[in-house]
Amino acid sequence: MNPPGGGHLGDWPWPTGTFMERLCARSRQDLLQLGVQTYCPPGTVLMRQGEPGTTVYLLRSLSACVKITAADGKLFAIRVSGDVIGELGALVPDSPRSNTATVCTATIAHRIPGSVFMAFLESHPDGSLVLCRSLADRLAWSDQRRLDFGGCHVHIRLARLLVEFVESCGRRAETGWEITVRLSYEELGNLVGAGVDAVGLAMREMRESDLVRLNNRHVHVRDLEKLRRFAELEE
Repeated sequence: MNPPGGGHLGDWPWPTGTFMERLCARSRQDLLQLGVQTYCPPGTVLMRQGEPGTTVYLLRSLSACVKITAADGKLFAIRVSGDVIGELGALVPDSPRSNTATVCTATIAHRIPGSVFMAFLESHPDGSLVLCRSLADRLAWSDQRRLDFGGCHVHIRLARLLVEFVESCGRRAETGWEITVRLSYEELGNLVGAGVDAVGLAMREMRESDLVRLNNRHVHVRDLEKLRRFAELEE
């Protein structure tokens, strides 16, 4: 299946910083030949915390979005098109899954056996390097969230998260950007370390400042540069 408008899958404009975006063109094409392409409707559970499994999932759809949660449902990450999920199961095949991955928008995923993914890494040196960088980025993201929790007000933490979402899973809208994943105040609170009431107050402040608007749990960012300044990400 080719992307809308033509072109080969390996040539997609994969979201910046994702596993696929960082691979060289040849490695992207080789990886896309692996595994079984599977249509996953919203609600599909790709893996469940505590269960065994070594399959790696490559998210491929333009609007792909998967929630990474703990067993109790607490959200702590979002994965998008170009990301791989379950790679730790391939690297450490005797360990149980460390989290649950649930599809939240219709997604095409490549289900790649762990042994096949490991063979890909062995034959594509850039793949191993990219995987290390991806894992390091996820650790850095978690560390930054913890720093934000202790040093920033909720509205700043939430604004920074929304900027990241625009960059990873946003699409152009008539006025600004739409964040394609639907998130409740509770889920946003999980990601920024705040309660539902505090998130609600922060969202109201941003709405009154004409930075964002809400439509059926989708957040629309009206002015990304202004939101960056509000989040204290720019001088």
